[in-house]
Amino acid sequence: MGKFIISVMLFFSIMLIGCTSSSYPFEEVTSGFSFNYELSTMGVVNVKVLNCYMNEVRVLVLNTNQAAGTYSLTWDLKKDNGIRVEDGLYYIQIKLDNNIIDTKLYEVHK
Repeated sequence: MGKFIISVMLFFSIMLIGCTSSSYPFEEVTSGFSFNYELSTMGVVNVKVLNCYMNEVRVLVLNTNQAAGTYSLTWDLKKDNGIRVEDGLYYIQIKLDNNIIDTKLYEVHK
């Protein structure tokens, strides 16, 4: 429940400051990067990149069974269609068995 409340608060914060604002301290990226996530139990994992309007931009992991442990993924700043995303704010949303377990926020610049 705590992760859900944090996600909702972050969503409304972004809506207030706008999708291209750098007035909030998100991690800034200019090229592809790697990130880690941890699973406390085994389950079905989905990892998606969402823009600041919560629209899906890229699927990094889709309905994959994963054991408990730490995982690393790379996002090359591209959409599913292979085109680089526009500058702005992006979420990486990690779900385990349809429950959001982590949300990472990044500000993309050229």
